[in-house]
Amino acid sequence: MKKTLTVNLGGTVYHIDEDAYILLDNYLNNLRYHFRKDEGAEEIVRDIESRIAELFDEALRGGLQVITIKEVEEVIARMGKPEELNGEEEGNPSASNSKTFDSESTETRRRLFRNPDDRILGGVVSGIAAYFGWDVTWTRIVFILAGFFIHGLILAYLLAWIIIPLAHTATEKLQMRGEPINVENIGRTVTDGFEKVNEYVHSEQPRSALHKFGNGVVAVVGFLLKLCLVLLLICCAPFLLVGLIVLFALLMAATGVIVSLPAFFYNILPWVDWGGVCTMPGMIVGLTVCGLLIVGIPVAGLIQAVMQSFGSWKPMGTSTKVVLVLLWMIALAIGIVLFFQIPFLTEPLLSAPFWGEFL
Repeated sequence: MKKTLTVNLGGTVYHIDEDAYILLDNYLNNLRYHFRKDEGAEEIVRDIESRIAELFDEALRGGLQVITIKEVEEVIARMGKPEELNGEEEGNPSASNSKTFDSESTETRRRLFRNPDDRILGGVVSGIAAYFGWDVTWTRIVFILAGFFIHGLILAYLLAWIIIPLAHTATEKLQMRGEPINVENIGRTVTDGFEKVNEYVHSEQPRSALHKFGNGVVAVVGFLLKLCLVLLLICCAPFLLVGLIVLFALLMAATGVIVSLPAFFYNILPWVDWGGVCTMPGMIVGLTVCGLLIVGIPVAGLIQAVMQSFGSWKPMGTSTKVVLVLLWMIALAIGIVLFFQIPFLTEPLLSAPFWGEFL
């Protein structure tokens, strides 16, 4: 029996064994000491804590309820130890092996974000360039040239500006470039960000009037585009409300529509007794709902998989997957039962002329 503690890591509460907590606390204290002289030391540690929380979430999806010392050791092995940085353990073969393991095990899948460090308007083009590993200058040139020939490209850019999230943390910036998420890369990303800001603020090189004018134009255009988006949302709000009301009305009228479908399908399936459909609207509605679930759940899973691979959606939790699978199986079972409970659907279908070819 072990004592279990509750910790808040990256804004998420975890239950962790006492020995695992001691190891994790010592690790984070060593990180704070290692980065104490760097600008943004607290931000570096916060980003590392957020990454550790993501790794803990991956472990908990396997059915674990409590973080043990094994999970903490695996996280430290993937993230890297602060004493292994800057060649502090040169000549130590175990440190070299650990670094090799880090570089192999922390390869991350690329995610699409808007790039905040190299943007002109919204960072969409530079984010796409970072995602595919393209040169951002040539990507911008191609995008500008394509804007003269492809209608709607500007609208697509604005939609991407709204949909694609901005890479705020060091972890998200590393995911955007597909780089390993470890202590060294997180520290380098945060430090580079502060250095770029300091170089820009304290630069002694005079800024030309053309440069200032260009920055002003970009700032004004960006502000106007954002203002247009806000006004567009405000103008569309009444239409969205009306759309919701219409959708609710359509759902309320769905039963009547389903009952009236026999007249439409009579010429398609003449052997079915469509007149009997009107006598069992409840079963028909239930069968329709089951059909929507049977088709809709796999489609939703496919959309989730695509957005998880190319977008920034988080992986679906294990409990959510289990609930959806159970719901799909229940819908399939109920749908089969309802189908065979409706004689005017099954009997004419089984006695249809073409059915003999398959029996």
